[in-house]
Amino acid sequence: MKLDTATEVLGQDDLRARALRFYARYGKELEQIAELLQIKIKQLALAYTLNNRLPPEAVKVITRVKGVESFLKKLENDGWPTFYYPTEVVKDLIGARVVCWFVDDCYGVLNFIKSSNHFRVANEQTHPVKDFIKTPQEAGYRAVHVFADVTYDSVQKVGDVVTVKPDQILCEIQIRTKLQDAWGDITHEFFYKAKAHGVTNASLETFLADVSDRLSQEDKTLMKFRDTYQRLTDEKTQEGKREGFRDDTRG
Repeated sequence: MKLDTATEVLGQDDLRARALRFYARYGKELEQIAELLQIKIKQLALAYTLNNRLPPEAVKVITRVKGVESFLKKLENDGWPTFYYPTEVVKDLIGARVVCWFVDDCYGVLNFIKSSNHFRVANEQTHPVKDFIKTPQEAGYRAVHVFADVTYDSVQKVGDVVTVKPDQILCEIQIRTKLQDAWGDITHEFFYKAKAHGVTNASLETFLADVSDRLSQEDKTLMKFRDTYQRLTDEKTQEGKREGFRDDTRG
């Protein structure tokens, strides 16, 4: 799927036509890569949850492909920059969202991604890891963003022959807690979409940041809740006791 970097300057109509041709040609393959990305992250998530005595649903993985309309909107917002291959202007053509129950699991999953053979984390100078959990955005957005190259089998046609060759594509992986994810969904619909239309309100941003701060405190509370229950379970296991509805040792 890799193409040469653009050198010519094109107008809006030409860029729009180029984008439509790209999606018509590679749209199906992008969807398959997104599915592959989900499988690879789910494998890591399973290993992580087993290693940390968590149920599988404690780490949820969702992937998506940026649709052609979203891609064109991005071009419009950026002033229609010239491109040949779309990832020259959009770095999250394929993206994943990893939703964890607990804050520290966000960093645990990140470390699993960094150490996995499934991915090659992008160069820190060109695509640094963005930690919006430690340093939230002004309106309170929290998540960890990491870019990684994902290897896949690319379907290529040379003349009349169709072959499959190894290739890779840059994907964005966002990692956040359930509370951060809920906040992000709500504010994306009512805040960021409005901001994209030029609607700004400093008081509203301060209010949203305050809500995000309160949710951050609750995230810390949930970790204490988890640690307490795991400790109680360990103590019960060490005692060799198991509570139930009745005492089966009695006649």
